[in-house]
Order: sequence, then structure tokens, then C-alpha cells
Amino acid sequence: MKPTLKVRRSIQNIYNDFNNGKPEELEKLMVAWQFIKALPADNPNSFMTLGGFHGEPFVGRGAYDGSYWGGYCNHGNILFPTWHRAYLHKLEKALQSVPGCESVMLPYWDQTYKITKPDGSKVFLGVPPILTDEYFTFSNNVTIPNPLKSFVLPVALHDYVEVSSYSKPQGYETVRYPLSGLVGRPTDRAAAELNNSAYYIPGTNTINVKLTTQLLNDNVIGWLGGTVEIPDQFNPDNPFTPVGKFRGGVYDSYKKSLDAPCYTVFSNNTSRSEWNDPKYNNVNAQSLESPHGSIHLSVGGVNMPGQDANPNSPNPNVPSNANGDMGENETAGLDPIFFFHHCNVDRIFWMWQKKHNSTTNLDLSVPGFPADQQYPGTNNEGQQPPVGYEPGEQLTMDSPLFPFKLVENGQERYYRSSDVFDIENQLGFTYESLSLDDTDQASELKLQASAPQEEHKSDKVLTINGINRAKINGSFVLSAYATIDGVRHFLGAEPVLSRWRVVVCKNCLTHLEVSASFTLYQFTEDEIARAIFDVQINGRSGNEAEFAKFTVANQANANKLLTARAPGNMMLMADSLGKGLAAEAPMLMNSSAFNMQVS
Repeated sequence: MKPTLKVRRSIQNIYNDFNNGKPEELEKLMVAWQFIKALPADNPNSFMTLGGFHGEPFVGRGAYDGSYWGGYCNHGNILFPTWHRAYLHKLEKALQSVPGCESVMLPYWDQTYKITKPDGSKVFLGVPPILTDEYFTFSNNVTIPNPLKSFVLPVALHDYVEVSSYSKPQGYETVRYPLSGLVGRPTDRAAAELNNSAYYIPGTNTINVKLTTQLLNDNVIGWLGGTVEIPDQFNPDNPFTPVGKFRGGVYDSYKKSLDAPCYTVFSNNTSRSEWNDPKYNNVNAQSLESPHGSIHLSVGGVNMPGQDANPNSPNPNVPSNANGDMGENETAGLDPIFFFHHCNVDRIFWMWQKKHNSTTNLDLSVPGFPADQQYPGTNNEGQQPPVGYEPGEQLTMDSPLFPFKLVENGQERYYRSSDVFDIENQLGFTYESLSLDDTDQASELKLQASAPQEEHKSDKVLTINGINRAKINGSFVLSAYATIDGVRHFLGAEPVLSRWRVVVCKNCLTHLEVSASFTLYQFTEDEIARAIFDVQINGRSGNEAEFAKFTVANQANANKLLTARAPGNMMLMADSLGKGLAAEAPMLMNSSAFNMQVS
């Protein structure tokens, strides 16, 4: 007889049960989290140990060599979903090790959860209050600091690779948007204090949690729906402000990822970018890693593209000075919200598996690609390999998932992806809901892809590559625009979850390329022919000189294209501007900062 499966539930549904007289599940969860956070830092079940597996404190070669990632987490390769699945399983077992909490399961933050307003309309909830409230009161009226809101470091984090720029002292408490936690150097601390003081309760040195929570939710909801701060009408006095709604919000990206054609493309951004390369003429795909990164940045302090400043914020410099821990790989795992976010990411991973009949095996083959060649993303070539791996090492579903171990036949060994394929039969749990349909908590699978809001007019895709993240401090967002007849349209954005200082060696400057692609389905071929495309980066303070290069490069691209389109210029036929056979050729634009291609 098959054992009863344990269930990972939505944290919001558990919270709703608590408020409706069913407190046991949430109260046990709170006890377990409080317990593992209070354990000594070197205890294997302590949150300091578990949270530190993701990034800092760096270990191995990455602790002293900037060309290696000093954490264990896998990003940009096929192990991204499975490594994080094993990570969640490890933390969940730690929670269950707490006396009286053996039944505790790690809940997921359902980011597509919606609430119904009095007028009947539905809106995204944002971050559930149970993840942001300062205190939690049990049903017996005992009140404790909310263990899910933040984490106070019991020991200091010393980053020797980044020369103290991203070190954090003992007693540091993790922060989220719009606050800054960059405190490694005196200049950083001064900037963080100035930023954070804008959110004090007047006349005090106490953060106004109600205000910062509202600003956090505004940003997260903006990323989810992608409709914030973009005027509906073109303003001739400010021609660089885009019009229309931001396309490619997190909600739509999650849905699109469920249509990824194979596991390799679904699993990570590197493989997805290869699939979307115009030379293959494939249907544009989305990876799970991309919307996952958007949530990291929305919580960690990067504004949604198009929202250059939050009009409700007392600090007009929020976009550049906010620096929350979820926004950089180093400390993301030390904010409790990380695990509720990644539990949702794992839920969507399972949804993809169910939809594509891949619950008992993950096939790494890519349609149309030779089986005897290494597909990008099946190794760590061109990026910083995690602890235990080498750049050119071929990754498989039997690659070890460092540092997570299991005991098999009395012998201890590292988990492999093949150990966590099937959450029901291998790990003994399932998810409460496999739906992205907001408040619908039905158990049946509802995985229909979201249809474009506009009429589909073109199959062309804008591809951007050649951007070197090694030259940019911290995480950032790559945005793409098309100016047509004087009106600038927002095409979408690609989040790049990174580390604070990627490079300390010249070799790294030749790697770590960022690529992105954006569909142009809402434009006619003639509009695409008249468009001037440009790129913008939103990121952390201190990168202004690097970001300025994109302004120069955009102007150079525009000048080249306008010259090519000039009457009588024979270059016109080579630029694929929508006439005759020339329209079949790609339109290329190159600069020292990036490359763009329309095809």
C-alpha cells in the first residue's frame, strides 16, 4: 500500500486557517523556524549553516579566487531546479528535527495568489503578511518576533574575494526593498544609513515597517503584473518614457516557462538563450530561472523596469540605493523568504514535469541538437562554477548535488538529481495546488499557456547579447525598447541575479555573458522596419559609468541604422527593413557594449 503523501501548502492558506480558528499548522511552523534560527552557527541544522550553503560564507576555491563561485548554488545550468529541490528538502528535514514539529512541511509563497477587492476585482496579494509582520502572536497570546521576517547573523560574514565590500558584521539583520544592507565599508554604511533613514518614523530612529512593507508590496506586485509607472500616452516633453504596459511580468513568465520544449531549455537561462538564438529559428522559449530571478530582484531592491522612481517613496533614490539581501546571490539564502520563494519555484518545476510526463525521468536531450555535443548550460563554461565543479565539466542527472548527502545501503553519498526527480515516490510529498489561476486552489492541473493580450502580428524576435556582467557590481535588469514614429515602446526585461562584485581577475572579464530575447508579436512588419531598438540597464548605485556606455552605444546603433535607411543608401537592402527578400535577412546592430539582432 502506497504511503500517504505529505503536502506542501501555500503559506497564505495556512495563514488563513490560523485566522479561522485552525492555528496548529502555522504555530508548529513558527516554532520550528524559531528553533533552527536560534541554534549555534556551526550546528548542521542551524539556519546560519543552511542559509549559508547558497552563497556566503564562501568556501573552497571560491573563497579566494574570483573566477569561482564560492557558494554551492547552481545557476545558469541544468542543475538549477534539482539542486534547489535538494536544498529545500534539507531545510525541511531540519525543521522536522525540532521536537514536536515532525509534521512540519515547508510552505510555498504562491506569488500568483490574488485577493478579491470589495468591487469584485482581483489583484495580486504580493508578499503574505505572515512573511512581513514584525511579531507573531500564538493562540495562547504569547508573542514573539516573527521568525519569517528576517535573520540576525550570529557570526560575521567576511568576504575575502570582494575585499570587504560585501562583508556583514555579527548582529546584522537582513533587509528587503526599499532598505539597504550594504555595510561592508564605511562609505557603504554611510550610504545605507542615509537611504534607510528616509523610512524612519518621524522623530525616531525606528524603521516604519508599515511604510516599507507597502513599498515592498508595490514593487513585487509591479513585477508580477508588469503594469507599474508606464504612461498610457506618449509625452513629447519626455520622449524616453515608454508607453503601454510592461510585457513579460513574472506571472506571464511563469506561465510561458511551462511551455518550454524540453527540460534543458526549461531549467536555466543559459540553455534558454541558446534555444532562442535567431540562428536556430526556434519558437521563443522561457526558462524557470528567469521569473525566479525577477522575484529575487523585486524583494532584494531592484525596481521593476519602467518604474524609475517610486512616487510614493520618501526617498527618490530608491532604485539605486536599495540593496536588500535577496537581491544578491551572496546573502539571498539568509533571508527566510528565500525558501518560501524557492518552494514555489519547485512547485512550478513539478508542474512542468507533470505537463511534460517527466516526473520519473529528466531527459537532457534538446530537439534538433546533436546528442554527441555539449549544449550550453550542460556545463559551467563561461561562468563561475559552484563549489565542487570545474568550468568544462559535463553535468548530468547523476552529477553530485554538493553539499547534500543521503545514506544508501549504509554508505553516505551526495544526492544526485536522479534522487529527486519524483517528489512523490522519492521524497514522499506533493503540492497542495498545481494551478497558476490566482485564488483557485483546485487540485486539478490547470496549465494552459497565457495568450498574448495583443493581436499576434509578427514572429520576429529581438535578441540581445554581448553584455558582460563581470563589469557590473550587483544584480541588474536588462530592458529593451523600440521607438517607432517617435513613440518608445517597452518590450520587456530580463533580470540578472548576480553577486556584488563578480570579478577580481582579468580572466573573468572574458566570461559571464548575458543574453536575452524579446518577442515582437505586437508590431507589424512595417513597424519593425521603422523601429529603433535600444537597451537600458537598471541596477545598483556605483555602476553609473558602466551604464552610461549603453546610452552611447544606443545612439551609435541608431545613427548607423538611420544612415542605412537614408534614401538611396544601398545598405538598406541588407538591413531587412521589410521589403521583398531582404526581409528574410536578420537586422544586426553592434556596439562595444552589446549586440542586437532582429530576425
